Amino acid sequence: MLFRTFLVALCFATPLSASQIGAVGRIENTVTNGSCSGVLVAPDLVLSAAHCIGPENPTYAFRPGDGQITRVRHTLTRVFQHPMYGITKDRTLWRLRFDLAIGQLEAPVPAARATPIPPGPEAQVGETLFIVSWRRDGTTKPRQRACEVIKGMRGLVTLGCRVEGGESGAPVLRKTEDGLELVAIISSRANLLQQPIAQASDVALRLPPLLDLINAPED
Repeated sequence: MLFRTFLVALCFATPLSASQIGAVGRIENTVTNGSCSGVLVAPDLVLSAAHCIGPENPTYAFRPGDGQITRVRHTLTRVFQHPMYGITKDRTLWRLRFDLAIGQLEAPVPAARATPIPPGPEAQVGETLFIVSWRRDGTTKPRQRACEVIKGMRGLVTLGCRVEGGESGAPVLRKTEDGLELVAIISSRANLLQQPIAQASDVALRLPPLLDLINAPED
C-alpha cells in the first residue's frame, strides 16, 4: 500500500496554485496561540474541525493562506459545532464523524484575496484527492499533497497520508474541470496496517446542518 500511495502522489505531483488555495488558511486561538487549519465556504464563513473551534470561548482568528504570515487576520464572531458532535464526550467513531464546526467572520474576506471553495460529492475509494493544510511547526506556507482514498472506518473518509499537529480542520479537495471542490475536513490521524492515515469528516452530508445554524436569525 505504501508503494501504491507513493505512485499516486508522484502522478499528481503538480501543486495547486496559490490562487486556487487562497481560501485555505490558519485558524489561530488568540489566547493560547494554538492553531488548526480551515477553509472558506463563503466569503464570511470558515469551516474547520469541531475539536479545533467551539462556541464556549470564541477567541479565534482566520488568516487566509497565501504564505504571507503578516497578512490581516479575520476575527471569528460566532462558532457553531455540528449538532451531533456533542452527543458524546468520548473520542469515539461517532464523534469523529461529526467533527465539523463553522465560524462566521466579522467581515467577508475580499474576493481579490480568496475565493470560497464549494462542496462536492462524497469521496470514492480509489480516487485521488488533495490535502491543503498548515502545520503547527512555524512554517509560513501551506502544505499540500495528493492522497488516495482508501477503505477505512465506516462513516469517515480515510486517506493514505500522514497528518501532523495543526492539520486538523484542513480541507480535502477534489480537482475538477470547473475548479476545486471541498470533499471533507481532516479530523484525526491513525494507523491502518502500520501505515499512517488521515481520517476526515464528509462535507456533502454534514455541512447543511451547520449552514442552517449559522444562517438562522439571531435572537
